[in-house]
Parts: sequence; structure tokens; C-alpha cells
Amino acid sequence: MHTQDGRTVTGRAEMAIVGAIAGLAIWALVDHLPDVITHPHVYLAVTSFVSGFFAVLLGLSGPYRVARAALPALWLSAVAALLLTWAGWRFETLDAFAEAAHPIMAWGVFISIGTPFAAALLRDHHSLRDYGHLFDVSWSILVRYSAGWLFAGLSWAVLFMSHALLEIVGLTIIEDIIDIDGVPFVITGFALGLGLSVVHEMREYLSPFLVLRLLRLLVPVVLVVVLVFVVAALAQNPGNLFGSLSRTATLLFVGLAMISLVSISIDRGDADAVRSRWMRLCTAALALLLPVIAGLAIYALSLRVAQYGWTPARLAAAATAAIVALYAVTYALAVVLRGPWMARIRQANILAAVVVFLVAAAWQTPMLNAELLSTRSQVARIENGTSDLADMALYELTHDWGKPGRAGVEQLKDGVAQTEDALQAALLRAETASSPWQFEQGQEGRGSDALAAQVYAHLTVVPEGETVDVEMLQAWPHFRLRDWAVQCAAQPDPGCVLLLGRFLPDDNTRQGMMFIPAQGQEYDVYSLYFSGETLSVGDFLTPIGGKEVTVTQVRSILQGRYEVAPSSRRSLWVGDLELFPDF
Repeated sequence: MHTQDGRTVTGRAEMAIVGAIAGLAIWALVDHLPDVITHPHVYLAVTSFVSGFFAVLLGLSGPYRVARAALPALWLSAVAALLLTWAGWRFETLDAFAEAAHPIMAWGVFISIGTPFAAALLRDHHSLRDYGHLFDVSWSILVRYSAGWLFAGLSWAVLFMSHALLEIVGLTIIEDIIDIDGVPFVITGFALGLGLSVVHEMREYLSPFLVLRLLRLLVPVVLVVVLVFVVAALAQNPGNLFGSLSRTATLLFVGLAMISLVSISIDRGDADAVRSRWMRLCTAALALLLPVIAGLAIYALSLRVAQYGWTPARLAAAATAAIVALYAVTYALAVVLRGPWMARIRQANILAAVVVFLVAAAWQTPMLNAELLSTRSQVARIENGTSDLADMALYELTHDWGKPGRAGVEQLKDGVAQTEDALQAALLRAETASSPWQFEQGQEGRGSDALAAQVYAHLTVVPEGETVDVEMLQAWPHFRLRDWAVQCAAQPDPGCVLLLGRFLPDDNTRQGMMFIPAQGQEYDVYSLYFSGETLSVGDFLTPIGGKEVTVTQVRSILQGRYEVAPSSRRSLWVGDLELFPDF
């Protein structure tokens, strides 16, 4: 018993010291290394290597001694740092690289997926094909890190409380210690390492088992929601539903959630998987619906790309969609072939994880250079005349897409911009603008007339007799016209509706509401108001009671089935003063 306690104390001390060193290293990387290493790409290599090394080392330590876990942490973090630095050469500065974000996300995915495989190698090379072991390791690392960070947060809460208590009697020793440079990082790392060690010791009590069992309960709920969505989506025109990158992201998020729930339900083996026939049917049905969600996500993304071309964000969405589609096809085939379908899905998960690992690596190499591919797409659209001036990604080419983007700008200057004055002026504005907003401001008025005409072409003004000129729309914000031109045309029946009336009894000025097609059968509503002869766009309006305005209600407005009347809500009247609580 004494020996076991000694090993426990030693393990805790070892992990706490590693965590403290990690915190000290991160502080040095942030506060001091930029003064020592001035070359941005060398700094990126060192920072990514050190950060990745300690992240992997802390993830592997506990089940394995620190000395044994150090070697796989070294080679995994070294490869990851090499890949990230390779991606960094696309950019001139670290600020531009950090703003791009997607290579850093790919680096994180590479590290996250590589760590469970590194843990499997520490056991033996056969464990690389042992799905049960990989499943246990992956979830245990997630739970340990979650609990470790929770303990670190609670440790800081205790420190703040202790400081507040001692401050009552005039003692500021805790504050004085925390104010020492690097100490907050050391404290956080120390608490994290100690928490990770204790969580591993208590793995029989604090394991992923409870979390996974709870998440399984969501399978029937998600199945019903997805089934209703799929039926409703297929019954409508997909072009009206999915012409937005944000909706693609929603579909991909749902797809990833479905993949997670299916994997959680089948667990590490048949003995641990869901046992009731009902839950197995729900899991199988969710797997069969995954190709539909993946297909809709790909379709939604294709609409956006056809309209505006490729960008790094759309390429990242495409890579994610391809991965979701891979899971979808393998899951559906596993279920359709019947027999041991859960076992086939488990083996497919290993294959898919390897593919994701390789894609994350390739994303940081010239094989999947998102900035270069996006630049080629946007420059080709501009040269072919398929992109309107208002939709050209000129600011992004100039400032956000690194060296490939700048090369694309130079290609435009030496080519098509020589004969197009408007494009030449826009390129100059993009170079001198200090922010996307400033560039957009410079663009306003140059493409607004055409956009206002597009909105006006799909606009119905009610009641009969009220008129609005297209010139009134030209003064609206450019970003509003750009979005509304697409939304009004996407649902031409009934399109956009502008309702005018006198909503203030004591004021003869006209006000109005603009009804804009939104997601599915819903409409967004904005207030409008006249200032002299100028019609301005006001705030986004939310109906009382949190309801949504539907296309049926907009059609009722067009048919004259509405009234402008006093509100059904009660106000406090004090003489001529009306007060209403704004909830």
C-alpha cells in the first residue's frame, strides 16, 4: 500500500512539474521569443513545435510515464510543426497567417487525431487496428483534458477567493505572486498537469462511460429532427433553401453530430453497444440518413461556389463535406449489407480517421493550397467576366490570401485591368483600404444602382396606391442591397414586400416594413422610415411572442388581409405620456 501511494505521489508530482514547465514555455513563447527570433517562419516553427509537444505529452502521460511518452510526442509535434511552417510560407506576416486561421485548425486536427494513434503505438503496433483500444484512448484523452481544465479553472477560483479573504486583513501576498511575470502560466500548467494525473488515477470512477451513455439518449431525438427536416427539404425547391454558406455549415455540423452519435452508439464492441432493438434501429436509421445530409450540404455548397467562386472558407467546407460524405457512404453500405454492420462501421471509422489525418496534413502543403486555389478561381471569374464588380474578392486577394493572392492581383493589373477602368480603380481602393469595411464603403454607389434595380424588380409595394421609386433604394446600404438582391430573386413568389402606412397616430409621416425571404418558409422583417423624401432602412423587427413571419402571412398582406391598428399590448399612460416596458 505504501509503495502504491509512493507511485501515486511521484506520478502527480511528475505531471504537475511537466504542466508547470509547459505553462512557463508558453509564456516564454508569447512574451519573449518574438524578441529573440525575428524571422516569422522560424518563430512559427518553434511555437508550433513546443505547443504541440506539450499538448501531446500531457495527453499521453498518465497512462504512460512521461519519459516513455516523450518520444512519440516529439516526432508527432515535429511533423505537425513542419507542416504548419510549410503552410506559413504562403503568407508574408504572422498576422496574416493567424487571420487565415484554417492552417492552424488543420494543425490542431492533425495533432488531435495523431495522439490516439501515438498512444496505440506505445502499447504495440497491433493496437493501430484495434478499434476498441483506439476508441477508449480517444475518449479518455478527451475526458481527462476536460476534467483537467475544469480543475485548473477551479484552482484559479480558489486563488481569487483566497486573495479576497486575505485582502480584508491587508495581505496582498497572493496578488503580489500572481503579478510576477510568467507565474499565471505556471500556475495554470501546474493545476492542469495535476488534474490530468488525478483524473487518470480515478479512471474507474471518472470515465467516458457515463458521458457516452447519456449521449446515446440523443439518438432518437436527432433521428426525428433529421427525418422531419429531410422530408420537408425534399418537398421544396432546394435552390431556395440552400444558397448560403451558413446553411452549408449547419448541414455539415449536423452531419458531424450524426457521425459522433452513431460511433457512440456502436461503442468499442458489440458487448458495449446499444442493446435494445429499438435503439439499434434508430442508430441504423441515422446512419442511412447521413448520405442525405451530406448530399444536401454538397449541393448547398455547389450553389454558392457556382455563384461566387472558391474561397478558403468554401474549400474548407468542401473538404469537410467530402469527409462527411466518406463517412456517409461507408455507414450506409455497412447497414445495407446487413450482418455485422456495427463491426463494419468500426473498421470504417479507423479508415476515415486515417483519411482525415492525411487531409489535415495535405491541407498544409501545396497539394491543398487553399489560397492558391481560391486565387485561381477568383482571377478566372474576373478575367472571364462572370463576376460582377461588387462580388469580386479584391480585398481578400490583396490582404487575406497571402502570396498567391498578391500574385493574382498583379496578374489582374497586367491583364484585364489595363482595359477596365472600374476594375483598376477597385484594385487601387483595395490596396489603400485598411479594412474590409473601408473597402466596402469605397465600393458603395458603384454597384448599388444595379443591385437596387434587382431588388426593385422583385419588390411589391402595398397597399395599392403607394409608390416607391428605384432611386429611393439606391441610397440603401450596399451590403443590404447585395444580400436582398439575392434573397428577393431566390423566392420570386411572393418575392420581397414593402408595406407602407402611418403607424404613429399623431404623426403624418409614413413608415414601413420590408419583408425579405429568409430560411425555408420564413421571412425577415426590417423597419423603414421616411426622412423628407429619403427612405431609410431601420432595425430588424422581431414579432411579439417570438414568432416567425411566414410566407403565408406575407401572401395575406398582398391580398389585403391585414390592418394597421393599436397594439394588443397595454401601456402605462400618464396624461399624454405613454410608457411601455421593452422586454
